[in-house]
Amino acid sequence: MNEPKTPLIDHIGWRLWHAAMVWKARYTEEMVKAGHGWYAEARSNIIPHIAADGTKQSEIVREMGLTKQAVQQLVDDLELEGVVTRVPDPNDRRGKLVMFTEKGRRAQRDAVLVKRKVESEFRKKLGHEDFGRLFRLLHDLAPD
Repeated sequence: MNEPKTPLIDHIGWRLWHAAMVWKARYTEEMVKAGHGWYAEARSNIIPHIAADGTKQSEIVREMGLTKQAVQQLVDDLELEGVVTRVPDPNDRRGKLVMFTEKGRRAQRDAVLVKRKVESEFRKKLGHEDFGRLFRLLHDLAPD
């Protein structure tokens, strides 16, 4: 016997998630157009967790909530792509830092332009005032 499906409710979490997915899809599309096809793949999800001066792989594991093995595979894939490299951590003899290569830094520079482009599209869609209000409200919900 089939159980009746519980109806989905419209709620703020769904709206926030869906808006984030719309943003990510536009961002990814533009990054691929800019020549960074790997942005359309799961391995790109570690990019926001890598600081300009490098990040310990263990820190990426902690921030992403993935296993060490999963993060290892993502880093390996990006290393093969030439986007990141591992270098000795000057503060930890046994540790390694994940750092951007020149290719990775170029992608990061392109990402700034792409983010501005997508943000401009959102600003046009909402209007300058409503976009500003949304930006402030989102910051209030999730401060830095």
